[in-house]
Amino acid sequence: MDASLIPNIELFIAQVDPFNHLPKALISQIAANIEIRYLPQGEVIAFAEQTDKRLLYIIRIGAIDQKKTNGELRARLESGSVFGFSIFNPKEDEKYTACAIENCLIYQIPYTLLNDILQQHPEYAAYFANEAGVRLHNASKSGWLQNQDGIFMKTVDEVANRKVATVAASATIRETAQSMCRQRRSSALIMHNGKLVGIVNDRDMTKKVVAQALDVNLPISSVMTPNPPTVAAHDLVLNAISLMMRHNLRNLPVMVDDTVIGILTATDLVQKNSTQSIFMINHIFQADSLPLLITLSAKRGAIFEALIEGGVDYQNMMQVMTLIADAFHQKLLMMAEHQLGTPPCAYCWIVAGSQARYEIHPLSDQDNAIITERELNGEERHYFSQLAEFVNDGLDKCGYERCSGGYMASNPKWCQSLAQWKHHFEHWILNPEREGLLNASVLMDLRAVYGASELAGELSRFFVERIQNNSRFLAFLVANTVRVKPPLSIFRNFVLIKDGEHKNKLNLKKRAISLLVDLGRIYALSAGIVQTKSTEERFTACYEKKTINKEMLDDILGAYRFVCEVRFKYQLEEWRRQVPLTNHIAPDELTSFERNNLKDAFRLIAKLQEAAEMRFSQKGLIR
Repeated sequence: MDASLIPNIELFIAQVDPFNHLPKALISQIAANIEIRYLPQGEVIAFAEQTDKRLLYIIRIGAIDQKKTNGELRARLESGSVFGFSIFNPKEDEKYTACAIENCLIYQIPYTLLNDILQQHPEYAAYFANEAGVRLHNASKSGWLQNQDGIFMKTVDEVANRKVATVAASATIRETAQSMCRQRRSSALIMHNGKLVGIVNDRDMTKKVVAQALDVNLPISSVMTPNPPTVAAHDLVLNAISLMMRHNLRNLPVMVDDTVIGILTATDLVQKNSTQSIFMINHIFQADSLPLLITLSAKRGAIFEALIEGGVDYQNMMQVMTLIADAFHQKLLMMAEHQLGTPPCAYCWIVAGSQARYEIHPLSDQDNAIITERELNGEERHYFSQLAEFVNDGLDKCGYERCSGGYMASNPKWCQSLAQWKHHFEHWILNPEREGLLNASVLMDLRAVYGASELAGELSRFFVERIQNNSRFLAFLVANTVRVKPPLSIFRNFVLIKDGEHKNKLNLKKRAISLLVDLGRIYALSAGIVQTKSTEERFTACYEKKTINKEMLDDILGAYRFVCEVRFKYQLEEWRRQVPLTNHIAPDELTSFERNNLKDAFRLIAKLQEAAEMRFSQKGLIR
């Protein structure tokens, strides 16, 4: 090869996935050993014939059709596409041929060269895996959201404060306060025989001691919080923050086995992180009026931006956004009860959809309902009607839009006794008409956020028991799900919206993310998994129950993570441009890396739909 061509080849392959993950020195080595091949229109690469030399191919110019052994089109590839990854799995031959549909210029890379490089640098091997799901997973891990310098991705040990005030459980309240003052700490850890048994903070001193005029010579154990939550030193700061938000904590002891090695405080974290609004959950519970909650809700956008810039992956980001949404629900319910008086009976406020799965995103709307322990009379129903309207209206004013389909507790249909809910589910399962399927699909993801959580648990167990072995209902669910296909044609081109506000764009939610969410729910129900989990957790639990295999799990997680992260990346850009956030994106806004990997993700989703059809279909239900 003419050496003068090498710089141009380097520039090209440095932008092609997966070579874009390699350092410049390795790219230069590959470029210098590339074989350039002209493939005229109509010529075929038959992989089965390559007995002497295995190659990985990059299309420089032109287009190629991959065809299965039965002649069916597998995919259409264009400039920048890479194919032939099965060379990295000697037990598997390519089950397709590659035919040039126009004159092509191909770069061929010898397997022996790549194998030597990956043997010496195994950290890059996953990018060249034969399985598309594994490649997508690693593309996601190394993508735009993984800034490892962000505080959220550090370990607790890296940011914990080693300066801790500790006192014996036998110490007096006065002695504890003096120790806190000497150490200049807002809390003290209470120890007994070298073990942590409790914690007390300055607020406890104010509310439990001063306000109650308590004798300061009493033992500190009389006012401490026993057995406080702790965090392991090796855990991520992000997980510690989630724990603090979930339990409304400002001080979290840091442990190595059973030994306290430091403390993580909200104040320390705020000082290390410019976005103090990450701790807005504390202010939510302190707010005493709806206007104050509305003011706090305006900070959610800044939290979304900070989480992404902090290097937080999409799953943990959605979890934090969900914890904040839960806090708004809980505070509004407390305010409603304070205004309306004691509820006439035990009840549970449940959330459904993305919030139930801990998958809140910036465009999530309200999906909620009420379960009461018994049937209500007219006056009692009026109480819950007022409570629900107060909460739904408050959530709307705090930026959580009302559900356009009316799936909210203020709708009388979504405020029912446990017995009535069971009756409705029984009817939906036995009569899976369109409305019944829709209603069941919404409430099959449910989680208690306030009140008698055992009511939600009993309802979840009831419908999972009814559905798990009901092959007819599962088949209807699958039939309803596979009617929507990923936006990819048989020629591997994007299928765009034809008209309306989002003309010539991709709908990443409806035609990719939601399809995997629905399939995750179906597989979880078939496996008898009662507790509502995130989509990732559902598929992982199904793998552990041997409902799906490892290859399928890798395909699912790779596709799901990549599409979610693309969506969040572009929503962040919309946020910064101060334009309305959407789930839609124009292909010309995507990078070449994103376009190629999204096509792989959509192809995998279609493959998963086909697998679900084969597993759950019944004659006459799926056409």
